[in-house]
Amino acid sequence: MQEFDFGTWEGQRWDAIGAAALQAWSDDFASYRCGGAESVQMLMQRVAAALAAAEALRQSGPDVVWLTHAGVARAVLLLRQGLHCPQRADQW
Repeated sequence: MQEFDFGTWEGQRWDAIGAAALQAWSDDFASYRCGGAESVQMLMQRVAAALAAAEALRQSGPDVVWLTHAGVARAVLLLRQGLHCPQRADQW
């Protein structure tokens, strides 16, 4: 599963992104599209759909293994806890 898409922020140091952009993300954590790409809400929806598909596949018998990044793993943990979309950074 593909990691969070940070768009133009990808590969940048946090201090290179700038305080104003990071504050804008913090102010609208769920909906802000980081680097013009994906929002946390979009990531959570994408991971939820993939998780549902994996669970449906698992019902038919085979084991399912995901090789992924920490952001996707964190999204899975939050979904399993019933949090479908964190609204604040401290919920992440």
